Amino acid sequence: MPRDEGKRNPPSPDLQPLSNAIPSVPVNPPRTASAFFRLFLVLLLAATAAAAHAADRAGRPDLLIADFEGKDYGPWKTEGEAFGAGPARGTLPHQMKVSGYEGRGLVNSFVGGDRATGSLTSPFFKIERRFIRFLIGGGGYEGTTCMNLVVDGKTVRTAVGPNTRPGGSEALGLAAWDVSEFVGKQALIRIVDARAGGWGHINVDQIAQTDSELLPAEKTLKVTGSHLIVPVANSGRGQNLRLAILDGERLVQNFNVMLPRAGEPHWLAAYALAPFGLDGRTVTIKPEGSPALPESIRASFNRIHTGPASEALEADDYDRPYRNQFHLSSRRGWNNDPNGMVFHGGKYHVYYQHNPFGIGWGNMHWGHFESPDLVHWEEKPLALYQKTVGDMAFSGGGFVDFNNSAGCGKGALFVSFTSTGRGECLAWSDDGGLTFNELKENPVVEHRGRDPRVFWFAPEKKWVMVVFDDDECAETTAVPPSSNTPKDRVRNNFAFYESKDLHRWARTGAFTDPDRMAVFECPEMFELPVEGRPGETRWVLYGAQNRYFIGRFDGRAFHKESGPHGSRHGAFYAAQTFSDTPDGRRIQIGWVRTAVYHDRFPDQIVNQAFTLPHTMALRETPDGLRLFFNPVEEVEKLRGQTIMTGENLTAENANQLLSRQPVGLTEVQLEFTEPGPKKLTIDGIDASFTGRSARIFTDRTFNEVYADNGAFYEVRTRSSKDFESTVTAIADDSGKVNIRSLKVIRLKSIWPKRAGR
Repeated sequence: MPRDEGKRNPPSPDLQPLSNAIPSVPVNPPRTASAFFRLFLVLLLAATAAAAHAADRAGRPDLLIADFEGKDYGPWKTEGEAFGAGPARGTLPHQMKVSGYEGRGLVNSFVGGDRATGSLTSPFFKIERRFIRFLIGGGGYEGTTCMNLVVDGKTVRTAVGPNTRPGGSEALGLAAWDVSEFVGKQALIRIVDARAGGWGHINVDQIAQTDSELLPAEKTLKVTGSHLIVPVANSGRGQNLRLAILDGERLVQNFNVMLPRAGEPHWLAAYALAPFGLDGRTVTIKPEGSPALPESIRASFNRIHTGPASEALEADDYDRPYRNQFHLSSRRGWNNDPNGMVFHGGKYHVYYQHNPFGIGWGNMHWGHFESPDLVHWEEKPLALYQKTVGDMAFSGGGFVDFNNSAGCGKGALFVSFTSTGRGECLAWSDDGGLTFNELKENPVVEHRGRDPRVFWFAPEKKWVMVVFDDDECAETTAVPPSSNTPKDRVRNNFAFYESKDLHRWARTGAFTDPDRMAVFECPEMFELPVEGRPGETRWVLYGAQNRYFIGRFDGRAFHKESGPHGSRHGAFYAAQTFSDTPDGRRIQIGWVRTAVYHDRFPDQIVNQAFTLPHTMALRETPDGLRLFFNPVEEVEKLRGQTIMTGENLTAENANQLLSRQPVGLTEVQLEFTEPGPKKLTIDGIDASFTGRSARIFTDRTFNEVYADNGAFYEVRTRSSKDFESTVTAIADDSGKVNIRSLKVIRLKSIWPKRAGR
């Protein structure tokens, strides 16, 4: 695409003509000192000229080579399939969330997945500045996932992304080449994707020539506080960096963070340092992948320090307008999949995927909540830490080793998780689930996959692991995928492993289906009684897309009777159920993929949330056995005042009543005289459903709709553009809608009114 050549700035008004710069130097110095004064004059003139030239050069504007904001690549030439017909608009299908780019577009060679290859080559341009600066991410393989500078037909500079192992991050980071030796020469840039395996793609954005030198970046800190305090900017308002914490030469931890370019941060992150044993030691903080920082974020980098967590917290953290009030979410940062859900020690434990350094996906740790009643939750410290961004702690389950199979103690709390740099791992806690100790055999399973879920299979007195797998196997060969299956998903399957002692595991089989997306990520598997049929049970196999299969399990493999059933439930994903509940209920919580509101609230400190806990039951329907979803009875503790009731209403009557009531946190109970599709909006969020009756729970940014006693379940979110909408209305296109009963109940917040610092 065309580049902006720019023009040299006029001389700065602060620079004076050389003849006026040395008024004290005599034109005819005395002969006795003539040599000295001639030398002094030459040096002074040279220094003044050099300073003037440097100031003039430093003032020259950057020259944009490409920002990839157009619909196509312009004069850039593509080969192969990896780069598509034009710049990507962020994240591509089946790709982890891409961040750290500027504007709307970037080069992203994940077109069609990691198997596609190709190249993207710029037109020739003249090198006119000392540096070429750019943003780069993706694969870290020199020669195969890289960006090259070519001068005189030779590659003279190259750069790669940061990732070479499973996991990693799709965040772009800042990098630069010193090209001062090539000034005046013609050059071109070639972006290469010649790798077809994992991390076989490259992301690039914002390539520019500049005279602004990147400043050396490194600082030492005496660890006198319990937490690392880091200033954070939200997407598009800062510079993404990968920072390393070093104890001498030892890498303690690294993480991706967006530092503010200028001014105050949008928020502060507090990262606990206790697990690293650094108290009183001196550590080094520096960026990885580049030994330097731009001046624009230098001040933010210098603000990193150690201190108490309270330095990063505000009293109104739990009352931000985008904070959901009766649904779980982290106090600060990002959360996604619920993990390790288990009842242990008289409390329900919900662990979850958590980024403590941003409101976008990345830096995967396990956050932790505890509750005695499934309603009132206490946020606990981080429970599992990533090893590095190349070895993050991905999703998994929780369970109680009730018979001391592993030798770690009877009733020990265990979690299973994916270490993205190693494989499937197990860890146990000796302090009630606050911290964990890994088994020495980790990883206990190595394969192409993730998200292990472990449960007890009583008939054979053994443990079973079900885990998402991306390896070709006999089962994927025997069951061809449907014709619309994405190329990179044809090997999807759920694999099974068994163990008597939790230390040693053996593969026993796998399950797949032509609908490969129904066997993708975060598997859940459990046995449920069939309601109304005493003694009869079925096994349910469930994936992250919330599609499920009903069948039987013989201890080695799952045998489908029907499915996949169900729907994605709207903004609902990667749900998990509690293990070892005291009353045997199968209770599920899912991740709600809410909108992001930082355009409206630039200092947004939290992103995403979790559903209410709800029970799952297996019932007979005219179409066969199906799952039903209903809120746990404990949610009634959220109820406050009943603010409206009505019976035998037309839609018009109901809307008149609803228009006079305050909106906000509510449970709306509705029963119509007739079944079928119902169209309605509550507090600006679509609450439509199919059925006769419903319970609708409306929070600040999303709702949950349970209809026909759980046969219908959907989660819908509030869009950013409609954030202020309070529309509440029941549609009646036919003029025949009749409402048998209507009740609106005010719900209470689960958060402390003023949380303190």
